Amino acid sequence: MKRTANRRRVVTVLFSAVAVVILGAIAAAVGAPPAEAHDHRIPKTVLKKGSQDLQTGFKVAESEWHYALGGGRCGGAHTDYVFRFPGADRVAARSALRVRIFKVQRPDSLKITAHRKVNEDDYPIGKPQVLKRTLSPVVRGGKTVAWDARFRVSQLSRDYYLVTEGHWRDREGCGGDQYAFWSFHVRTGR
Repeated sequence: MKRTANRRRVVTVLFSAVAVVILGAIAAAVGAPPAEAHDHRIPKTVLKKGSQDLQTGFKVAESEWHYALGGGRCGGAHTDYVFRFPGADRVAARSALRVRIFKVQRPDSLKITAHRKVNEDDYPIGKPQVLKRTLSPVVRGGKTVAWDARFRVSQLSRDYYLVTEGHWRDREGCGGDQYAFWSFHVRTGR
């Protein structure tokens, strides 16, 4: 009886191992999800000073975003937005600010421009200033959860109508460049 029980255990272990291999092969053939999930959404953004959230970014200008539909088919959306800026938050001149982009994937490119004025339709006018920025991951529990674009607003008593432009490559082969624009507004003081 002892030999029969041992044979059953061996057969059960072998059967379980074969089942795991077969299920793994099926998952690979069907197309297992990527190691890092692609969220198919335009990321949300927030303007921060230190640990304080100042403003949520408004989507402005335009966006282009792609996603897989399955079966080798793709979808996507191009959207045009009106320009608008939130009310100005006051910050000191030479303040260090950052735009937090809630997306795991690092942007392929990210640009922050500052405009001095907007017209009556809230459209930026005049030549924009491209702000120097650094980009660093926001890591929680050992995983990247967002990206911070850090920059400074240096001139005293000035409105900064900020436009952030981010580009990402679609990782599922459904189009090349995905992009969006977000707006923020701060005024510098003493």
